Amino acid sequence: MRVLVLGSTGFLGQLLVAELVRAGHAVEGWSRGEDEARSAYAARRVDLAGTAPLPVPREPWDAIVLLAAPSVPARFDAARDTAITLAIARRALEHAAHRAPSARVVVASSAHVLGSSEAALDERAPLAPAGAYGLAKLRVEVLALEALQHGLDVRIARLFGSLGPGLPRGLFVPDLLAQLEARPTAIQLGGPDARRDLTDGRDVARALRALVELPAAPERVFHVGTGRGVALSQVARGLAARRGFDGPIAFAPGIGASWIADAGRLERATGWRPRHDLEASLDWTAALAFPRPA
Repeated sequence: MRVLVLGSTGFLGQLLVAELVRAGHAVEGWSRGEDEARSAYAARRVDLAGTAPLPVPREPWDAIVLLAAPSVPARFDAARDTAITLAIARRALEHAAHRAPSARVVVASSAHVLGSSEAALDERAPLAPAGAYGLAKLRVEVLALEALQHGLDVRIARLFGSLGPGLPRGLFVPDLLAQLEARPTAIQLGGPDARRDLTDGRDVARALRALVELPAAPERVFHVGTGRGVALSQVARGLAARRGFDGPIAFAPGIGASWIADAGRLERATGWRPRHDLEASLDWTAALAFPRPA
């Protein structure tokens, strides 16, 4: 398949490109930034939020994956980042409808469109967007589903959280890693402890590939997660131990929002299941975040 990845140099974008290339797909990636690994696929510098004409494919793409968008809820500006998110989605969907009208389009969304819950949430869970970020993601979902009328085969992947090296600052894990790198005597985290469903980024990439390869299916929304909630304090202790830090780790007061996925629909449709447990994900994250001296 000829697959276009929008946002190919982000955390998930890089993992997805590698996953698709390994599976034998012809991959084109668009990003505002440079990609040192671009020799493995066709990379273009494209600003989807801009006004310049978008590149025209030599042949229509078979599938398009939309990952490009502001992705840090804690730093999401309600006015600016909502406008950017919607502009990217509109331009991408309109371009797809015009240049590849029968393509499969996988749109990355977020569990933030749902209400916090200690129970696992399937695709029938009520929509209750959490903050400006969740509301923007819900509006993208609406835009994506409206694109069905133009012939696009839309699939929405609601991601419940990713774990791995290279996540953007402003998220829990990279902010913790930055503090650990400074070798402190104590760590103070900005948010409260919470139970989250954190899926190894390599498994998320496999889930996105599975949706790219999925033939026509009646469902349009798929949850991506492990189905297990883990306390952020457990993640923090795991990464701290791998760094040799045994000092105090404090969270902000209160209890944070909890999102845990029921990914049964995705498993039934594609056979996908996560392959990496928490310990393997923490090993991977710590190994690349804190490489041993040569």
